[in-house]
Amino acid sequence: MPTEPGYEARRKQESERKRLRVLQAAGACFAERGFKKTTMDAVAKRAGVSKGLVFHFFGNKQAIFSAVIEDGLRQWSTLSEHRASSVEDDPLGELRALFLASFDFVEQHPVLILFARDDEGLGQQYRKQVVLCNKRWRDRAQRIFKRGIRDGVIRDVDARQVATIFHRTQVALLIAESRHGTIPRYDRATIETTLDIFIRGIQRG
Repeated sequence: MPTEPGYEARRKQESERKRLRVLQAAGACFAERGFKKTTMDAVAKRAGVSKGLVFHFFGNKQAIFSAVIEDGLRQWSTLSEHRASSVEDDPLGELRALFLASFDFVEQHPVLILFARDDEGLGQQYRKQVVLCNKRWRDRAQRIFKRGIRDGVIRDVDARQVATIFHRTQVALLIAESRHGTIPRYDRATIETTLDIFIRGIQRG
């Protein structure tokens, strides 16, 4: 029986949409309940699909968790780069954008805060991926500091050292502001004040 033109492409697109929906639902469940307490039934119910389809896409809970983490880390890096790139002509504005992007992202993908808090030993389990993402973030910050120094808007500081401090400041806020629940809702006034103090400290004259 001949297949309707475009049917196979539409079928694949629909399958991918369902897979992404399952991935998003799983991320929300893991963030709220942690890995151990999340069930495939809960993921399926939240995604609005059958449990069989969840197993079809990912096989088991560990596999779907790994997919959630890898997808989240990739999206976090992409968003940070995109936000920073939108203001590349302004080093101080670029630093602000790079810093704030993570808070916006974690509120939408709270499963990543489990790494900052090292819940259930995840920091060790996915250490290589996390280290790589953090290195990319610090490298980007370091390049911005160097450009700002060259352009005369940032004081003559050790760009590598300051990038590390900048990153540690961000992580400290990500953790501190999420202690009261699994789904973080950040106090933007605290974050903005901390960032303003940091920026004033490195700004030239």
